[in-house]
Amino acid sequence: MEGSKVSRIHLPHATEMPVPTREFSQRLRRPLREQMDTQTPVHQLVATLQRKRWFLLAMVIAGGVLAALSGLARPPLYEATTQVLVDAPSRAAPAGGLISAQDMLDSSIDDHITMLSSQSHLRSVVAALRKMDAAEAAKQPGAGTGNSPPDPARVEPKSRSVLDSLLAKLWPRSTPAEPDAAELKVLREGLRIGQELRSRVISVGFTDPDPARAALVANTFVQVYIGDLAAKSQASDKQELDSIVVGLPAIRDSLAEATDRLERYRLSHGAVDQGAADNAAKETAELTQQISMSKADLAAMESRLQRIEDLRKQGAPVTSLVEAIGTPELAELAARQANAPADKDLSKAIDSEVEQDLARMAAEVNIYRAQVRALEDRKNVLDAVVTDTAGRLSGLRALEPQVSILTQRYNDLLARQQDLKRRIASPSPGVAVLSAAWPPTNATTLPPIFLVPPGMILFGLIGGVLVLVRQRFDRTVRGEVEAEAALRVPCLGLIPQAPTTHAKRLQQLVLGQQESRYSRAVTSLLVAAAPNQLRVRSPHIMLITSSVPEDGGTELAWSLALAATRLGGRVLLVDLEPKGAQLTLEFLHQFSGPKASHSFADYVGNRCALEDAVTGMPEVGIDLMTLGPSEDLLTLLSRGNGSEVMEDLHSVYSVVVINGPSGLGRPEARFLTGWADVVLFAVRWAKTQRHVARGVLELLQGDDSVSVPVGSVLTRVNLKKHARYRLGDSADLLREKI
Repeated sequence: MEGSKVSRIHLPHATEMPVPTREFSQRLRRPLREQMDTQTPVHQLVATLQRKRWFLLAMVIAGGVLAALSGLARPPLYEATTQVLVDAPSRAAPAGGLISAQDMLDSSIDDHITMLSSQSHLRSVVAALRKMDAAEAAKQPGAGTGNSPPDPARVEPKSRSVLDSLLAKLWPRSTPAEPDAAELKVLREGLRIGQELRSRVISVGFTDPDPARAALVANTFVQVYIGDLAAKSQASDKQELDSIVVGLPAIRDSLAEATDRLERYRLSHGAVDQGAADNAAKETAELTQQISMSKADLAAMESRLQRIEDLRKQGAPVTSLVEAIGTPELAELAARQANAPADKDLSKAIDSEVEQDLARMAAEVNIYRAQVRALEDRKNVLDAVVTDTAGRLSGLRALEPQVSILTQRYNDLLARQQDLKRRIASPSPGVAVLSAAWPPTNATTLPPIFLVPPGMILFGLIGGVLVLVRQRFDRTVRGEVEAEAALRVPCLGLIPQAPTTHAKRLQQLVLGQQESRYSRAVTSLLVAAAPNQLRVRSPHIMLITSSVPEDGGTELAWSLALAATRLGGRVLLVDLEPKGAQLTLEFLHQFSGPKASHSFADYVGNRCALEDAVTGMPEVGIDLMTLGPSEDLLTLLSRGNGSEVMEDLHSVYSVVVINGPSGLGRPEARFLTGWADVVLFAVRWAKTQRHVARGVLELLQGDDSVSVPVGSVLTRVNLKKHARYRLGDSADLLREKI
């Protein structure tokens, strides 16, 4: 130490001692690690929910309690139901059968449900209920004296007038509020209208805290509807009856006039036998058919006769004539002539037979002609008879349908008049009450115990969403892989959270309990930061810095210094916190010997030797150098010679730990990186934001030309909580029991 004093103050160095070359440790030079066991999103979700299981359990319990309290707070509701039967459709299906009876019924039920839910019907029901309430209030004793209790339905709007006025100011309406808006809202909210399966039954239900009130409203709802339908049907029938009564005399006069015309025609033209006219027409049709057949036979016979004569004129052979005439006698003669062609008697016989056949055929033609003429004469006579009869019947056929139509119309109007009178006397609305509502005994609302499971599930889901959202927006650092990915420098280890940060407790935890998790973590960090230097017993300077003082940089520096005493050699801790850390003050108070007469500023400024600026702590084996409270660290670092300081410290101490100031807002830490062999950047576990740590670290690193290795250290790690993240890093090794 004396030589060091002389060399820095009085004499120049005769022989410069070479400064040890900074070599990167293999751990600091390796590439950033990657997570070996990649977790699937499902595994991450399960791990996140498992970490917050107590919070989720509290949310589930709170949801169950709130659901039970809400179930107990609300009154039970009762639903009364009135069933209405719709009449089956009576009209026939349209032509083509495109609409079935079931479709017509469904359409009718839809119409009834729509009309039941209409605003006009709701207003009618409200008016009817108001009249019933007024009548019931009038029957109560003291109703006329003004001592009757007010109706809650009428008091509630008054009590809410302040709230309504406030809402009107915040949200002005374009139209004034309806006077019956509150009653309509209550009626609409408690109403239920629906069809029972595919039947003709419509159920109308109303829910209310009072069972009797629920039954009264349901029955009144249906009765008002049936009464309105009956009134509308009766009014329509009366209108139709009035139109029938007005038009019936005109129909009666028209019928009498048509009947008189028919009788006068019959007297003037005589009676006509409709049967004789029909027989004449029938006989005419038969004669027409006979004439057609006779003409066809006549034409065939004339054609045959003309063909035979043409064959004779052409001198056709006997065989052709025999074939055309076709008589057996002529065929026999022709056969005999074929055997004896020279026989003249046979030729004469054949000619005579041909002449006879032609004469016979000519006679038949004349007979057919006479028959056709006789039939035509008979037909002409019948046509005259038919024409005369048709002329006499034409007038009757024109008058009789008019009388028949008017008679049918008059009878229909009389029947319709009688039916309308009957319907007006007992109007039918088309629906009827199948089952009236009775005050229910069982509440429709579930007991409070049944609300507990849904409340627990709902709050559990809400708690899970909150946990996932908080996890998603959590930008702190919790694992080694996260630290390396966020800071882009190797993470050298995790330091568990110490029970307390007092000086004696920290010294006992690092040196007295060497098998503890904290001591093992600090020792492993010391070895990992400088393995080569420790192996060859070369001096080593470590700079400890952080983003903010709360990241545990001072605690980490003292822990490393205490752990370095186990390696042998002298250990120096340089505390450069401007105002002095509380932990350093405790070490000075409890373990220091004679205090140094000078400070770090005097040593760097060549105003004293190294031993004069160092305070010895023999009990813990550490020397301490601190910064004066009024000294400007930035000026000292900018003017001081870092290489000479490092050379001097290497010559005396084996391990030097520099507790640098926090990097956030303190540029002095950037100058200290050139004074150290390695920089350890303390990041508080689950506390320091990633962007803050990354920004401070970029300020420390500066440009890429600086060769000082930098590593991060996660401090104050809660091992129990850290294990729930299942990150698979060095913290799992610390939790293993030895």
